[in-house]
Amino acid sequence: MISVFKDDVFENDLFKNEESEMIINEQFDFENCSLVDAAIMAESELTGVSVKKFQDDLRLQHLVVKSKLSCFAVADKEKLVKLIDILYQQQAFKGDWKAFFKVKNALISNVLSRRKGIPISLGILLLDLLKACDFDAQGICFPSGFLIQINLPNEVVYLDPFTGELPSRELLELKVRGQLGNHARLTLDMLKPDDNRTIIKRLINVIKAAYIQAESLEQALLCCDILLRIEPDDAYEVRDRGFIFQQLDCFTLASSDFAYFIDQFPEDPIVSLLKRQIKQMDLEKNSQVIH
Repeated sequence: MISVFKDDVFENDLFKNEESEMIINEQFDFENCSLVDAAIMAESELTGVSVKKFQDDLRLQHLVVKSKLSCFAVADKEKLVKLIDILYQQQAFKGDWKAFFKVKNALISNVLSRRKGIPISLGILLLDLLKACDFDAQGICFPSGFLIQINLPNEVVYLDPFTGELPSRELLELKVRGQLGNHARLTLDMLKPDDNRTIIKRLINVIKAAYIQAESLEQALLCCDILLRIEPDDAYEVRDRGFIFQQLDCFTLASSDFAYFIDQFPEDPIVSLLKRQIKQMDLEKNSQVIH
C-alpha cells in the first residue's frame, strides 16, 4: 500500500541520485538533442523502456515514410498532404478520444506502437517525422492542445496532430474560445513556436497528470523529480510535489514543500489552504507518534 512509505526512507530512495546518473537536468542541452530523443530519455527514467529499441522502431518508421515520399523533390504542400495521408489514413494514427487522459496515450513509446495518443505525444512524433522528410516545422504549446507550425515555400500552415487536419485561423480561434472562454481571441503570441525545453516540460506535466489520475503517485513523484531537475526553483512544482507527498503520508516532506511555496509567494490565494494543510499534517504526525 502507498501509506507504508515513510519520509526518511522514501526521500533516500528517490532523491539520492548522483549527478552523473541524472539524464535530464538543468544543464541538459535541449536544443542540440532532438525533441523525440529527449522525450524517450525522460520516459526511460519513468518506465525503464529501452531507448535503443524505440530509436530502432522510429528509424524503421522513417524509412517506410520516406520511401513513400521519394517522388517529391520539394517539401511543399503536396508532399505534406501525402505525408498526412500516409500517417493518418494508411497507418491509422489518430487521437484517442475514448481514453484521452490515460498514461498509455502520453508515453511516446506506447503512442508509436499503438498509433494512438494525445496532441503532445502525437505531435512530438509527428515533428520528428516532418523533419526527417525535410519539412521546416516547430511545436507550439497552444492553449487548446499541442500544434505544429509548418513553414512551406509560399505559406505557413498549422497541423493539429490529434486529428491530422490543417485548421484555418478561424478554427484555431474557435478552439481558443472553447478553451479559454467566449471572450478570448487568438493572438500572435499563442502561435509562437516553443523551444524543446518548454515542450518537454509540458509533456512531463501531462504524464504526471495521467499518473495522478491513475493513482500511480510514486510515478507522478518521479515526474516532479525530473521537472525540478530541469527548473530547480519552480515553486509551483514544489507545491505540487507537496500535494503528492501528502497523499503518500510523507507529511514532513509535504510540509516542507508547502512552506517553501508560502515563502516564495506569500500573497498567493492558495496560501491559506496550504497553512491549514500543514497544521492538519502536524496533528496527524503527532497522532502517529502517540500510537
